[in-house]
Amino acid sequence: MNIKVTALLTGCLIAPLAWSAGTVKVYFPGSDAPKTLTQVEHLIDLVGQPRLATSWWPGAIISEQGATNDAQQRHQTLLARLAALAAQEEGDEGAAINALRQQLAAQKIVGRLPVNLDPDKVRTTERGNPTLEGEYSLWIVPQPGTVSLFGLISSPGKKPFTPGRDVASYLDEQSLLSGADNSYAWVIYPDGRTQKVPVAYWNKRHVEPMPGSVIFVGFADHFWTQAYDGLNADILHSLTHRIPD
Repeated sequence: MNIKVTALLTGCLIAPLAWSAGTVKVYFPGSDAPKTLTQVEHLIDLVGQPRLATSWWPGAIISEQGATNDAQQRHQTLLARLAALAAQEEGDEGAAINALRQQLAAQKIVGRLPVNLDPDKVRTTERGNPTLEGEYSLWIVPQPGTVSLFGLISSPGKKPFTPGRDVASYLDEQSLLSGADNSYAWVIYPDGRTQKVPVAYWNKRHVEPMPGSVIFVGFADHFWTQAYDGLNADILHSLTHRIPD
């Protein structure tokens, strides 16, 4: 793992003599041009900025360039694998794989670091306020009123969030594409957490996604080939490292 990423995740300095405070590019909603903060010594010096006081922290993303390079390379490998798989399949299954690949290709992938950015958690959690070294990017996203449907379904995209509505009901209006899992879906929460949710009539469980979540319908288990092994996990990795649009 990149040293700077390790330092952020562990809250300790790997090489104290060489340490220098971080530089952070902050991307605000509706603007492509970031604001740059320099000499950011600790995470609280970033998330505690008065100008960020009204930020919606569950959906905020902090990344580091080395981690971004790794995540983008993994994403490109996934796209290439899907393209090769679609070329091997015929008819509806090949078309379904291509449709999923197009959805993934439209995503902007960054090296999201798994740290809690809520200022209260940063202040009070043990090792919640690590030192920052090197260059980072922070994306502040607006609090959404939608849930995004993604994967092997007939009508992917944003749908209005409805309080009390569960994952299965968001999928009721969808037709599954060839090769889709009809028993389980995944929820990717805005903070990057994932949850596998039973959605079939025989195993359905009431799980409510929060606004800003992604509901992903992936590939069903393939018992006769290993060509699909690990694809759902790789797709989930990309979806947890995407910048919400």
